[in-house]
Amino acid sequence: MRRLALVIAGGAIWLILAAVPALADGGPHVMAQNNGSLGINADGCAGCHRAHTAQGPFLINAADETALCLTCHGSVAAGATTDVASGLQYRLAARAGTPLLGALRSGGFVQAAIDSGNPARYLVSNDLGSSNDQWAKVGVRTDISGGVDPDPVTSAHLNLADNGLSAPAVAWGNGPVGLGFNGPGPTVDLACASCHNPHGNGQYRILNPIPDPGATSGTFTPAAAAVVTDSPADNPDPAESDTKNYTVIQTRGTPGTLSTYLLYADDVLDAGHGETTGDYWHVRLPWNSASSASDAPNGIPVNQTGGLVAFNTQMTAWCSSCHTRYASATGEEPSGDALFAYRHETTGNRACTTCHVAHGSNARMEGAYSQTQPFPNGDVVTYTIGSATGDSRLLKVDNRGTCQLCHDPTGTVADGTYTGPVPVPGVP
Repeated sequence: MRRLALVIAGGAIWLILAAVPALADGGPHVMAQNNGSLGINADGCAGCHRAHTAQGPFLINAADETALCLTCHGSVAAGATTDVASGLQYRLAARAGTPLLGALRSGGFVQAAIDSGNPARYLVSNDLGSSNDQWAKVGVRTDISGGVDPDPVTSAHLNLADNGLSAPAVAWGNGPVGLGFNGPGPTVDLACASCHNPHGNGQYRILNPIPDPGATSGTFTPAAAAVVTDSPADNPDPAESDTKNYTVIQTRGTPGTLSTYLLYADDVLDAGHGETTGDYWHVRLPWNSASSASDAPNGIPVNQTGGLVAFNTQMTAWCSSCHTRYASATGEEPSGDALFAYRHETTGNRACTTCHVAHGSNARMEGAYSQTQPFPNGDVVTYTIGSATGDSRLLKVDNRGTCQLCHDPTGTVADGTYTGPVPVPGVP
């Protein structure tokens, strides 16, 4: 198992300690705490800001926004259970290194634990309600001892000094349909706060309704605000003080309630799941046709309460706030855009996050066709990181194995028996 040592620089120890007491779910990123509705004398501001000795803009006590976020959410920090640099989540009281809770569903900016080289596809049985009726699956990468084993990323939404990435930060497909080859997307300056509101806003994973990357070349055109509804903020079990579970370990909870999934770290432990349990492709363990309608990791899963829009639809709308020309209702007709003409369908159970992770992927693109796959502007990135070649576009499987988890264009696998997840058939 990978062990992360706790390293705290003497000059930063006050910041770490200031954040540690706020380890209840949401930490200092709670809207009601920062807007004064819980009282105007809250001390959360001191965790990130200094009135006269700030080291960065907005009076933050770090050189920039991302550096500040990684003070708690980095690989050598102690202020949060989620290590977004290494793609890991720790148990609530054990951030110093062990034990782990599991691998983060969104991967990591420096390393990720996606078992991208060993995806699986299972034959569909006639018992559609069976717990053994699993289809496409991408598990957690493990080492020889069976522990979680993060690998260097081959693509990430942030280019950091310690992840070695060099691809430009481009909002591919941003802009109105019809720009064609003249507008593959503007170059932007991404930071953590481009997508997340550190003060809290009541949205799923404190996502900004409209992402706000600054354009460094070209023009960034945001789409309409996209709301992704969050699950309950407090643990429904009053006997437990807990934090959200953001790992790939997530199973069916109580049907018909907002707690339809295991949302909290203690729930994962109570169910006896190990740190390497989980599936990057689908949420519930096991995923089967009887539970396929609500693939929602920690968001409100279904539209059964108050007419809420299903999570997948909300998530696709949010991703489309930047990548405005990617979304497609059918994928069968040309869009009228000369460059992004035909697009993969992104509705229902085929959300953007079905195939892609948000932070960073360790998928290897070493195949003859995959490693030379150009960006929409024609650039080809063939750098080598951690023995992996090429940019993986945040995909979850090596080369273009992502496609084969669903599709069998030859129609010959297992004597024609369909082997992929819904929708059927799995061709072309």
